[in-house]
Amino acid sequence: MTNLLWLLPALPAFGFAINGLLALAGARRTEGPDRGIVGFLALLFPVLSFILTLVLWQNLSAATESVRSQSELLGVKLQAPAFAQTMGDWIRAGDLAIDFGFRFDKLTGIMLLFVTGIGSLIHLYSIGYMAHDRGFARFMAYLNLFLANMVVLVLGDGPIVTFLGWEGVGLCSYLLIGFWHHDEANGSAATKAFLVNRVGDLGFLVGIFLLWQIMGPGSSLTYEAISAWFRDPAHAAQLATPAVAALLTASTLLLFVGCTGKSAQIPLLTWLPDAMAGPTPVSALIHAATMVTSGVFLLARMADVFAMATTTLHVIAWVGAATAVWAAVTGLFQHDIKKVLAYSTVSQLGFMFLAVGVGAFDVGIFHVFTHAFFKAVLFLGAGSVIHALSGEQDIRRMGGLARKLPVTFAAMFAGWYAIVGLPFGAGFWSKDLILERVYVHGGIGLYSIALATAALTALYMTRMMILVFWSPSRVDAEVSHHVHESPLSMQVPLWILGVGALCVGFFWADMIHLDWFARQLSDVVGPAQAILVSGHGGHGPSPWLLAGFGVTAAVIGILVAFGLFRNGAFRENGREPMGTASRWWMLAFDGLHTVVGIWPVSVVAWILDNWIQPLLMGILRVFGWLVELAGSAIRLLQRSRLRTHMALSVLGLALLLLFLARELL
Repeated sequence: MTNLLWLLPALPAFGFAINGLLALAGARRTEGPDRGIVGFLALLFPVLSFILTLVLWQNLSAATESVRSQSELLGVKLQAPAFAQTMGDWIRAGDLAIDFGFRFDKLTGIMLLFVTGIGSLIHLYSIGYMAHDRGFARFMAYLNLFLANMVVLVLGDGPIVTFLGWEGVGLCSYLLIGFWHHDEANGSAATKAFLVNRVGDLGFLVGIFLLWQIMGPGSSLTYEAISAWFRDPAHAAQLATPAVAALLTASTLLLFVGCTGKSAQIPLLTWLPDAMAGPTPVSALIHAATMVTSGVFLLARMADVFAMATTTLHVIAWVGAATAVWAAVTGLFQHDIKKVLAYSTVSQLGFMFLAVGVGAFDVGIFHVFTHAFFKAVLFLGAGSVIHALSGEQDIRRMGGLARKLPVTFAAMFAGWYAIVGLPFGAGFWSKDLILERVYVHGGIGLYSIALATAALTALYMTRMMILVFWSPSRVDAEVSHHVHESPLSMQVPLWILGVGALCVGFFWADMIHLDWFARQLSDVVGPAQAILVSGHGGHGPSPWLLAGFGVTAAVIGILVAFGLFRNGAFRENGREPMGTASRWWMLAFDGLHTVVGIWPVSVVAWILDNWIQPLLMGILRVFGWLVELAGSAIRLLQRSRLRTHMALSVLGLALLLLFLARELL
């Protein structure tokens, strides 16, 4: 099994290479390459990667059970098994030695199961959604490349290999968000996503460098070695010294900056809503199965490091809480169906970071897992609505679609039911676990914010469902005659993901004693969580009581939404509910973003342009003038006369002999 790890990213990479060549070969033909072949190849390789992941997971599970049996027999806790493959040397610089390798453990396996599984469903959906686009082959090639890079990100055996995939998904997001590059707005959105993520990536790199300094030059930078170093009691005294503690806080905060870029948290969150400029399958892939989950994955992957940096965890918790509530309020004021879901993603990511911030790494990953299903079905359902309405995305021009699009409605209803946290949907279980852990380990302040955000989630998501499906139709008469359900290739992923959105929460239904998901991650994040909860005595209230509070918050949000929007986007007087609040809220945030972000950068850029650059150019001109002067002096000696050359040679020889004679005497 170890020797097969390289195939996991290689398979979708093969799909990219083949379809990329087909796209180039058919670029000059109006009809392009054969779409059937392109679609088949684009889907085949992700599916093969998913099947291989299942095989690896099965073998790893068998090995894990064997090790646990031996541990019980011997009475000694043995190290959990993992598959590892090193392809060879990669970086050698002084004491720094980085191998290019992959690692497949339970955390990796869980991530890859839904990355490749849901990714394959999105590829299938894309075949129908993009069927008539001239750039079909190029689009499918980009999707394959995106998936390949995400697999490298998850499978990397250390943060440097992870960073390779981290940058790869950043590049692919640029290519896919700006896929319809004939529209300037799409190109601008792609550029914004690319540049904002570069800011976070700089924090990632510097954070890893500081971490290496803490461990000491010559230390291995694999995840296994990093975890072993931070788990070793011999290093506890070193980590407790003020200098090392400060360096660790700086390192983990910088790593978190990298996570805020990829996972769109305050302050690096503005790129994600604009990323809706790309085709809808891109939005589903970025939001549900790949890129934006990277930050939460990295924190869980390095749980042993963050467990030693409690200050950073407090920052993560409060940033996650602030992002969750801000994005939820902003989602309430959106009219573009995809932007409603985009801000929903930002808010749900805030929930995940909030869980990680209170030390519940496993719960954060569980919400990543459930979110992948219900957000994928919501985005793909939104794409089906847009497809049926000939490109219309404004929910104020929808309504009454439940009867005309029954399959799409049923799928999106399942996603809505899950995300608002109604009983026994996927989101109910994962959100309830987050609320429970926040109450016990985060305090009443964070819990109150999380509970309010849960109510807001139900409010803005129900608003979207009312305006799209349940309110009176506002669809343009011309468009209304052509409303139709999506083709089968788009419906099948909706069916599968809709069922998943209702059922996958039972992998960790804590209140009915189902904890399969927690047991899978116990070996990876369990030691870190044990350190963090060791100082907390006792337990919180009954989980059923806290679940009741969560469901009550969801029901309140739903009822408020029906009270405000049951008659559609506008009241009888023609005014939009909360229209004034919407304008003030967005204006206030835009103003804050301008003052805090844009103005300082503009001032620094002006100083660099008008002061620093002229100064540096002046210094360079002086050096240039000195070089030119020296060259002119030397040029005077470069005579073309033989007598001059001979005289200079004799003079040089005489000086050399004089120097030697002086040394000998």
